[in-house]
Order: sequence, then C-alpha cells, then structure tokens
Amino acid sequence: MNFASEINSVIRRLVTSGGVHQVVLERTFDTDVTDLWNACTNPQRLSRWFEPISGDLALGGRYALTGSGTEGDILRCEAPRQLAITWEYEGDVSYVDVDLIETAGERTVLRLTHHVPPGEHWETYGPGATGVGWEEGLRALSLYLSGGARAVPDGMEEDMSSSESQKLIRLVAHAWGQVDEEAGTPAGDAEARALKTAEFYVAMT
Repeated sequence: MNFASEINSVIRRLVTSGGVHQVVLERTFDTDVTDLWNACTNPQRLSRWFEPISGDLALGGRYALTGSGTEGDILRCEAPRQLAITWEYEGDVSYVDVDLIETAGERTVLRLTHHVPPGEHWETYGPGATGVGWEEGLRALSLYLSGGARAVPDGMEEDMSSSESQKLIRLVAHAWGQVDEEAGTPAGDAEARALKTAEFYVAMT
C-alpha cells in the first residue's frame, strides 16, 4: 500500500459555525459524474462497497442501512450532483451532504460534508471519528470502482483487518488531528483526540 498516496488522496477540512462542526472530505475518482452518482445511490452497487440499504432513496423518502442500523430522510436528491440526508444513529441526529463535481478527463470529485453537533463524543474524539470512518468508505469506493480483488465485501473485510490498514488508520487519524489543531484546538488536546480515534478504529478491525 502506498501510504503517502492514500493520505494525499483526501482533502480534509473542519469548519465550525453556530456550534455545529462541519467535517469536510474531498476525493477524486477516475469515473464520470453519472457513474459515480450511480455507485453512491444504486442499492445493488452501494452494498458492494458500503452497506446494504433499504427504503425509498427518492426525495422525501427514508433509508435504512441494514448493517450499522443507521437510518434517515432524503432531504435533497438532485441527480447526478447533490444528495442531502439525515444521519440517525442510536438516537443521535446529524446531517450529511454529498456533492459531485466534474473535472477534466472524465474524473469526478466527491465532496462529503458531515454536519456534527457538539457533545461528549465530539469532545472525546474530535473530527477524526467522523473523518476516519468516511475515509474508510471512500477508500472502499475507490477500490470498488477500480475493480480490484479487494473491492468485494469479503476482500474489503480482510483488507481492513490487515496490519497495513491499521497503520493507515493511525496515519489518517493523525491527519485529522492536524486538521483539529489547525481549526483552533490546543495541540495536546488534538493529538490526544486523534490517538483515541485511532485506537477506537483499530480495535474494531
């Protein structure tokens, strides 16, 4: 695995406004906007790299991820460019925006913004908990679109539990710790939150 390439493949930002934290990720994919939209919204394709999903994926509908138990409402669905949903998990409600932006050469940028409310979880883990989780998903999407052997669900599960993937998790958590510090969190606190995030995700692999 090329760790530098993986770390540099994602643009990370943190913006706080009105007490709500916006965790922003951008990654470019080697496919056109229509195909990327389909990979993110077609239930059959979505289950190949993310989670099995049920429900009505149209505007005003409600979805449920059958693996994690996350569910929510479809607030915006403007194919093939914009999707906005609620993200409801174990009583907590947040919001996710997905924007697809065409670039030259049939490549597409996926920008994901997760609007996270303040609370104990944020104070403990900072932006890394949200950021690391979504980066794992975007890496799985990249593998899926590349057609590699690791892109199938069993292959991804094996890949995520490897020592290389655990090292990547720690590097990604550290990168989010740097974003946390740049956003104004004291360096020691940002580092501590990043370490807790890394240990949380490594323990899950």
